[in-house]
Amino acid sequence: MKNKLFNSVFEMQLRLLLLLNAGKRNWYSLGRLVSLDFIICYAEEFQLPFKSPNGDNDYMYGELSNRNELAEAAIKELVLDGLADVKIEEGYQFKVSNAGKKYAKTFKSEYAMQYRNIAIAAIKEFRGFTDYDLEKSINENAVNSLKGGIA
Repeated sequence: MKNKLFNSVFEMQLRLLLLLNAGKRNWYSLGRLVSLDFIICYAEEFQLPFKSPNGDNDYMYGELSNRNELAEAAIKELVLDGLADVKIEEGYQFKVSNAGKKYAKTFKSEYAMQYRNIAIAAIKEFRGFTDYDLEKSINENAVNSLKGGIA
């Protein structure tokens, strides 16, 4: 299916733009963006006080490898379209551009508003985590989920 919306580069572009816009002036690695996007989409699973915008999904952790590929293509498109800025400092770092901020403000759907609110909370909640710690937290949640929630 060539024109799919869900689990597509286009969908990832929209979510990454919302996430970068929520982070305002902060620079993020691609790994951090992928981790934060995953946490936002499944907010309840990470003890954030929000309903998960992507709903319940028994196979959510299986999405991680595909998300990395989608995010790589999506961030490339955002940079090429002038919606995200890039710098090289300890690897590639990204932030929303002025054009990206303007474009992100046009997203008015219920999903976009919910995603934006969760993104702001997630950025704040996990700001003290390194990129490695954030990924480790997701992996620990995955293991606990497979064990049936046993810590």
